[in-house]
Amino acid sequence: MFRHAAILVGLCGLTFLVGLGQPALTDSDEAFYAESAREMVERNDWLTPYFNGQPRFEKPVLYYWLAAAAYQIAGVSPGAARLPSALAGFGLVFVAWACARRYYGAPTALMAGVVAATCFAAVAMAHQSLPDLPLAFLIALSTWASLVGLLEETAHDGGAAADGRHRRAWLVVAGVAAAGAFLVKGPVGPVLVALAVVPAAAFDWWRGGALWRARTVDVLLAAALFFLLALPWYGAMAIGHGSAYLDRFFFAENFDRFATDRYNDPRPIWYYVPIVAGGMLPWTPFMTLWIPALRRAWNRREFDTRAVRLVAWAAVPLLFYTLSVGKQPRYILPMLVPLAVLIGRALTQAMQADATRTDRRLFVAGGVAAGIVVALIGASVWYARALLIQRPGVVVGGVADAIAMVGGIAATVTLWAAWKSRYLRAVPVAIAAAVVVTAAATRTMVLAGPGPAPVERMASLVAEARQADEPYGRYRVFDRNLVYYVGTPHTELVSLEAVRDFLRSPERVLVVLRSDDAEALALRGVPFARIAGVPYVNTGNFNLRTFLDPDPDRYVLTVLLIANR
Repeated sequence: MFRHAAILVGLCGLTFLVGLGQPALTDSDEAFYAESAREMVERNDWLTPYFNGQPRFEKPVLYYWLAAAAYQIAGVSPGAARLPSALAGFGLVFVAWACARRYYGAPTALMAGVVAATCFAAVAMAHQSLPDLPLAFLIALSTWASLVGLLEETAHDGGAAADGRHRRAWLVVAGVAAAGAFLVKGPVGPVLVALAVVPAAAFDWWRGGALWRARTVDVLLAAALFFLLALPWYGAMAIGHGSAYLDRFFFAENFDRFATDRYNDPRPIWYYVPIVAGGMLPWTPFMTLWIPALRRAWNRREFDTRAVRLVAWAAVPLLFYTLSVGKQPRYILPMLVPLAVLIGRALTQAMQADATRTDRRLFVAGGVAAGIVVALIGASVWYARALLIQRPGVVVGGVADAIAMVGGIAATVTLWAAWKSRYLRAVPVAIAAAVVVTAAATRTMVLAGPGPAPVERMASLVAEARQADEPYGRYRVFDRNLVYYVGTPHTELVSLEAVRDFLRSPERVLVVLRSDDAEALALRGVPFARIAGVPYVNTGNFNLRTFLDPDPDRYVLTVLLIANR
């Protein structure tokens, strides 16, 4: 047990902590949380989050507290801002490990932990200062603890008393974790826990069992802990800010996001199918191992209750967010733990000596496909090297070749292991190693450079140009991250007319904007003085389309700093 736990700790360190401070904060949602935590420390106001000097009501407070605590321990930096997400990655891996160990034993537990630690969704989100991975961890922990405390059979030498204490401990964990989820992102946390646990309890009751095996007083204790921990901050915010906070958070940020297209464009009902498949890469090809397992279970009319429970657990967030009008890829991270356990179980069975020929063939095909996926990432980096301006193209090309090579090695190891038959466990090792190399190389050598990032260079230019702390504004660029690196609030300019009026200020003012917008101002006869410019690509907005059509004319911008005198 301890050897496997140590392996997973080391693997998590490689995937979640290496390069945590790189690249610089992107112009994406992660900058909101990093900057709000910085302002929390600066103001010494641990109740109300602020962004750019204005109260930020969009999300609850727990992620801000965690990032602010990291700042106070390690100093203000992107790595500290992302540390809560990285640590949540550790937690998520060990929930998967604990769940798989209880259900299927140590070998499956190790495989489930490896899958959770190296799937693309976890690796990517652990390096974002966003609350989504902590939320997924807390939902998974609360769900798993609730299932064990309420429904699982236990055996203790101490009899009923020991069983009661055991269940009480699990329910306490469930209540505390649900409260944490409520403080990370609001009602969605406990709602997803309830949607996973209540049907499972009802199913057990329908089959003739008790609605739950725990004592009612222990269930009430868990509920009391939830309310005791979750509600005080919301109450303080309601008292301090009144209906403005309640309307903004509970109605706009929860109901409107779920039921309307106010914040997100409507997306098709099948939107999450490719998202789930992509997020579980490079392990997605091994999902094909579920097909013969389902066929065997159907033919025998015997379904593994544990597997059914895991499938239902994974289905809850998928169905919930599929019904939502507002959809974002990271919303379904709570699926990660049950999917990792199911994939880990399939891998373990396929590597056993008595595995069927079909299972073995699907295992080999999955390993080769996983290696090809990693190799294709290297090819994509090479193809898009003109957009990766932080490093010379020859360096990016060399890194791309290395990534493609480790993917090819993983595929080759799979074929070699299939030939030798006795070394099948080398396949997941090779795939995990390929992910480690790919993730580290991408963060430290592709997305980050040896010098300051464009936003850091612009922040330095702004600081140098503000001779007497003059006001500065920004328009259509560095929307979220500039204030973090400058360290003082700026004026949000929402149109060229607003930029023009700002530049007409009687005092000296500065504006950060794109070169094409500066040209539009010049055509309108607006006078300004150009101070400096930096080339910039917003890697935070990269998606599949970017790599399929990496046109520098579309993505590489010049950002200018100008003044009215």
